[in-house]
Amino acid sequence: MQSNLSSDIIVEILMRLPVKSICRFKCVCKLWCLLISDPTFIKRHLNLAIIDKDIEHQRQKLILRSSSTPSLYHVECDAMTSNDVMAVKLHFPLISSFDKVKFIGSFNGLLCISLEPERLVLFNPATREQKVKRIPNLYIDINRSLDDRVSRPPIYGFGYDHSFDDYNVVKIMYESIVYVYSLKTDTWRRAQRFSYRRFNSDSGVHLNGAVHWVFARGKDSPLVSMPRLIVAFDFAEGKFRELPRPYDDAENVTAVGVLGGCLCWLGEQQDFWVMKEYGVKESWTKVVIGVPFLNLRPLCFLKNDEALLVINEGLIVYNPREDTHREIVIHGINGRGKLEIETYVESLVSPNVWNWELKEISD
Repeated sequence: MQSNLSSDIIVEILMRLPVKSICRFKCVCKLWCLLISDPTFIKRHLNLAIIDKDIEHQRQKLILRSSSTPSLYHVECDAMTSNDVMAVKLHFPLISSFDKVKFIGSFNGLLCISLEPERLVLFNPATREQKVKRIPNLYIDINRSLDDRVSRPPIYGFGYDHSFDDYNVVKIMYESIVYVYSLKTDTWRRAQRFSYRRFNSDSGVHLNGAVHWVFARGKDSPLVSMPRLIVAFDFAEGKFRELPRPYDDAENVTAVGVLGGCLCWLGEQQDFWVMKEYGVKESWTKVVIGVPFLNLRPLCFLKNDEALLVINEGLIVYNPREDTHREIVIHGINGRGKLEIETYVESLVSPNVWNWELKEISD
């Protein structure tokens, strides 16, 4: 039967399969191995999840780590129909060699992890491929005290530059120095000087080829009295820019997020704001949820249009139509430390193999 199927039909079938199954099929024959490893097939497999929401939901996963154990775990988002889900441990032995581990972000199935003080890892949880990058001693300011350099850890952001088809990591050090790592060229470059003030060391969130944070402008005034600004670092331009806020008085806002491809302005109490059209101030829409919170982080939409949120360090599924919510309990994770959670969509994208001719397929 297989001999009667055209190569086009085989490709269409394989594109709809989970990554784990596709990786197994590399062993069927040399032709299938070459096909599955081809950059064009990898891109088509990735873009199918972008244009087909059912496929996206099937491949959507959470990756987790506890602050009390040096292990990574993953959870199927489809399992969130139940209030009790089981986490599965991932094979990632490198993490046990470092004390300070932090998720920076994920995009197109690649997870960026900081292993302080000197390693960055690009990791594909679905294929288990990883690229370990030692962070060079990019800059030392001898005029700054050692306490100042040690007490202010770097700020990171991870994302994708559509114009150059490249994955980038941005690193902000010592409150002013900015470097950008390119996966395509495997090099660091100096970028525009950082002229804002931070509220914390949270990693930025990626959207539309830029990484976004909440910062303050200026150096002289007390930080608590300075207005909060949405600041984005654009990978293509290599520059910082400001985006319009939903309102000016925002003393309690210290973070932004992304939900359903929209930028979110996260405050306190029971509401947050969603920018329906990127960069357009008038498109900000207030969302009120029936769950009081001190801190909130949106993760993703589930296939039934429920929103998966981290609220007060707990995992919540929120139903916007009925204004109801339920708590998710995750089992199978050793230790009782604080959970760090990141979302990713399974893909075949490799952090180690890069094809200069690989171009994005339009929707």
